[in-house]
Amino acid sequence: MAVETQLVRDQHTVPQWHLRNFADGNGEIWRYRQGMPVKRTRPKGECWETDFYEYELDGKKTNNKHEHWLGRIENDAAVKLRILLKHNQLGQCDAPAWASFVASLFIRTAKYRAQQSAAMVKRFQEQANNPDYVRNLQYELLKKGEIVSSEDLEKDVERLRRSMENSPSFYHVVGLERHTASLANALMRKSWHIVEAPSEKFFITSDSPVTTVEIVRGQGNPGAGFAKEHTAIMLPVTPKHLFLAASPSSQCISVASPKHVDSTNRLTIRFAHTRVYSHVNSAELKALVDAEITQIVFGQNALLPASQN
Repeated sequence: MAVETQLVRDQHTVPQWHLRNFADGNGEIWRYRQGMPVKRTRPKGECWETDFYEYELDGKKTNNKHEHWLGRIENDAAVKLRILLKHNQLGQCDAPAWASFVASLFIRTAKYRAQQSAAMVKRFQEQANNPDYVRNLQYELLKKGEIVSSEDLEKDVERLRRSMENSPSFYHVVGLERHTASLANALMRKSWHIVEAPSEKFFITSDSPVTTVEIVRGQGNPGAGFAKEHTAIMLPVTPKHLFLAASPSSQCISVASPKHVDSTNRLTIRFAHTRVYSHVNSAELKALVDAEITQIVFGQNALLPASQN
């Protein structure tokens, strides 16, 4: 008799090992939420939702397909991080694995689904309601040498519309691999660095820990797209270390100034969805979370379509 595989139902939107990197000596982290007391908690109980990466389409279920895919990326990245923290460069075989991790960590979160994916679904639904949508789609396919009847296209569009309406996870999850590959390619064109915090400072993380900022003429534009030449992509990896991917033409330092750490932490808070994490309980950090959490909103003041930039 075949043994039935137990499906993972509680799925983490941020890997547990990433949160454990910010734990104190007791293996616990301090959770900050706007307007709520700071709480000491464990990484396992944070950043998870039931069946977050699952959907059903035409009677077929995903059955942890995407959960397992993300798990493989996480496991590979944990090994690569140990190399990076020794200030060693990753080889040509290892670098794509780390790039995929950072890219997937940006896309896989509850914030990305609630803001970016929801906006894209709304845009698609508005486009699909246009009588010319199918005809334009048919023409684009014809230019690529594909001949598809309008009736078949209408059925495909309606099927996609129903899938989106029946499952809030569908649009987000179905594009995970494609969007991860696209952002990972952008990361591979950057110059990578591990930046350390000075002794008196530390980095924090959040439930949406990857942040971006475009530096133009000395001014920072938070929420810029990965592919822009002067966009810096940041991920705090421990309280003392920050992964930074920046333009190859930019000059980076190995130890951040206290001011740089403060601005990085403020950006982390602004990118957060609802939760910020640290290895310490800090009144100063709590005040900053209450004042500035989730000010970066995808589709409103970040990750805008090219026509709105």
